[in-house]
Amino acid sequence: MLDRRQLLASTAAFAVSGHAPGALAADKPPIKIGTILHMTGVHSAHGVLYNAALKLAIDDVNAAGGVNGSKLEWLQEDDRSLPPTSAGCFRKLERLSAVVVLGPLTDASWEAVAPITNQMKLHALCFSLSRVGISAPPHALRIAPPDDTAIPEGVAEFLKLHPQVKKIAIAGETQETVGMEIFARLARDLGLDVVVTTVSQSRASDLSPDATKIRDANPDALFVSAPTPTSLPLLKELEAQGFDKPILLNGQVWAGADFIHGVGAAGQKAFTIGFATNEPDPANAKYNAYVKRFLDGVRTTSLPQPVNVCNTTLAYDSVFLLADIMRKAGVDGTMMTNTARELIKAGLDGLKDYQGFNKITLRDTSDGHVKCHLLKANIRTKQWEYALARDQRIKTPAPFKARG
Repeated sequence: MLDRRQLLASTAAFAVSGHAPGALAADKPPIKIGTILHMTGVHSAHGVLYNAALKLAIDDVNAAGGVNGSKLEWLQEDDRSLPPTSAGCFRKLERLSAVVVLGPLTDASWEAVAPITNQMKLHALCFSLSRVGISAPPHALRIAPPDDTAIPEGVAEFLKLHPQVKKIAIAGETQETVGMEIFARLARDLGLDVVVTTVSQSRASDLSPDATKIRDANPDALFVSAPTPTSLPLLKELEAQGFDKPILLNGQVWAGADFIHGVGAAGQKAFTIGFATNEPDPANAKYNAYVKRFLDGVRTTSLPQPVNVCNTTLAYDSVFLLADIMRKAGVDGTMMTNTARELIKAGLDGLKDYQGFNKITLRDTSDGHVKCHLLKANIRTKQWEYALARDQRIKTPAPFKARG
């Protein structure tokens, strides 16, 4: 098992005993790590969010001595949330001799980049996307949990919290029908009655007909598979029509600030699915220290305050995961770029699990699994919180086939 803690020296900000660097990082040329984030454009808030976590991780690796005597050099590219630009950024990072690339962040951008990774034999590692079926092995790997495991885990805790729910409505948009299908399959398996299903066009301006259908069907709860631009106005319209039943949204509304800062009173009974919050963990001082450092680091950014930590922990873990693979493979800045890429590929191909802030298990689909839980919207503090107490959360993961 790869363990982030083995990499940190005792003098680093997150230092723990276990691995002392064999040489000072200043002794050798750096190792180039590429990132594709949208730092400008319509989704720039997400880029700023993950940028802060990646900076912490790279700084911590370098403060601990780097990797085999080399520091990590961060090559940052801004794709402005445009898939063609994402592809161009990836090609540029390949020319600049990046040995691995983190990102891009949107489904469309990832799908534009994934085929190129295999043409250029350069790994891209995704830490943020939930859509099923977007990994493209052998060079496009996702460590984030997709909807096919995250949604069942969220539904299980939702029904534990709301055992009275027997009838549900399902809502979504045309680009998120897979999530809706997962909700529908779970309903059949769990004996829930689906009383109405609504599908809107992406970014539809008028969701009042959908809200009326849901309200008139009188379900015990509503399950939603849609990003914030659809889910937020839907909840506001439902509130305006007097709908007051619990609403479970898939994890797309968890990251970023648009939903949690914009939902207001319409979010009083809103829930989502995720694996990290700003709440202190009494059993994990290092996680608590990360939360404090991360929140301090984004306090002066353009992000609405308070910022939710959300899946930035997985961005942080991805840097340490890669650093550990490179350390064990003997990668340093003196190595030929193609050789380093091949060694990183071999390490990722052989990766079965990794323990960082999150326990990541690799699946045979080239996706990751991280145990997800039910989160509730705190509309007063504008933060996501765990819906169940720690001892009440369901620990059994959704079924999946792990790497052999």
